[in-house]
Amino acid sequence: MLRNIVLSTLRRDVYTKPVAALLAVGWAASVALASLGSTFAAVVTAINMLSLISSLVAMVGSAIFTAGDREGLLEVYLSGGGRPRYAAARLVANAVVSALLALAVSAPYVAVRQIAAPLAAALLASVPSSIVGTVLGLAYSNRAALAAVVVWAALALLYDVVVAFLSLILPLGDVAILAIQLANFLKLPSILATTAVDPYLLTLGPLGDFITAHWGLGLAQAAVGSVYAAWLIALVLFYTDTARRMDL
Repeated sequence: MLRNIVLSTLRRDVYTKPVAALLAVGWAASVALASLGSTFAAVVTAINMLSLISSLVAMVGSAIFTAGDREGLLEVYLSGGGRPRYAAARLVANAVVSALLALAVSAPYVAVRQIAAPLAAALLASVPSSIVGTVLGLAYSNRAALAAVVVWAALALLYDVVVAFLSLILPLGDVAILAIQLANFLKLPSILATTAVDPYLLTLGPLGDFITAHWGLGLAQAAVGSVYAAWLIALVLFYTDTARRMDL
């Protein structure tokens, strides 16, 4: 079933207008980022941008892929393996296809600059985003893509605005700011990838100074990686519960 869902998704949904448009934007951004050069600031910018773009492609794409099953294929999948098997296969298929799309988005940059950190950030960002998109595809079959865009905008854009506003009106310390950053799974891939090119975490400002002073680079990477893994487990459990409750 997994192979059939992956192949069906690649043939049926990847070329739909929303996904194709996002891929085009991603390729254009990747080429533009590659043109900035290989300076430290340019690489960090590429990490952040490709991570965000890949998360958007994965979230919107997975929502569309999942919602699209209701147009004739869902009954075939359910009759072939039942609800639990379909739910698991669709989740894995979305993660695989999202990783392939993240690879496609990052390909121009990697081909030109031969730097792997932005690709790693894109791949890491695609997996949790695909899980969220799959949940949205189950919950909002008719407006799944719109729901995915709204959720992504809230996590990727509005989140930083809210954090910046809170830091102005509340006496947030370094520990609180670090906890807030780690509470957003979209932030973790770029932080992990940045540690590969910025061992002193200078791009994180005072927060980077706090992390390196209290933890050191190795422990910081392990801690952020553990939080990322915990987020994946939590999102999978949330998806499993949602799929069990939904009337497929």
